[in-house]
Amino acid sequence: MAKDSKQNTYQRIIESALVLFNEEGERNISTNHIAAHLSISPGNLYYHFRNKDEIIVQLFKRYSDDLLGYLQNAELPAGVCEAVGYMSGIYDVMWRYRFLFSDVNTLLARSAELLGEHNNFTQAKVSPLLVNLLTRLNGLNIIKADETAMNDLAVNMWIVTKYWFDFDGSIRGRAKLSEDSKVRGIGRTLSLLRPYLLEQYVAEFDQTIKNLTPESECVQQNALAH
Repeated sequence: MAKDSKQNTYQRIIESALVLFNEEGERNISTNHIAAHLSISPGNLYYHFRNKDEIIVQLFKRYSDDLLGYLQNAELPAGVCEAVGYMSGIYDVMWRYRFLFSDVNTLLARSAELLGEHNNFTQAKVSPLLVNLLTRLNGLNIIKADETAMNDLAVNMWIVTKYWFDFDGSIRGRAKLSEDSKVRGIGRTLSLLRPYLLEQYVAEFDQTIKNLTPESECVQQNALAH
């Protein structure tokens, strides 16, 4: 029973920190804020985590697992609308952990452990899975790109995606980040595909991206499928 209680407190700290970081901004939340939110003593929190950065590392690992799980299990798209839905799933995961992307470089500079987790996740895990997406679109003759182009495009798409919430927040104000930010990010990431589209898909692509909203059928199909 005692072990279950300790594990429950550990998970509650992580989950409460995620809520507070997302709502108030990681910089504005201390371990004391998290403890007060849970109605536990700071000492109880420190029993599980020595500092706030340790909590952030665990949240990054949870985010990594969630995103990899999605990328490994989501059905690869067979058309323009399906590509929007696929990308929507990526942004949905990132939205759940959006505090991680509001000031990425500052977080990475503070923690060597987080930096290592981040670099391994990006280079060894995410980029190859995005290449799979592009290989699928290439094989269906939706885009035309050679291996070098697909590898470069996968990295560029991830760069845009990873920094999107930080960029959008800097333009519109972090307090105004909303579901609309996700949709703008989907459109911006997929815009990188446009130069590689075969001519017969360009008009459909342009119209689909132009009409994107949180309620768009292409965006919602991902939520309905999962």
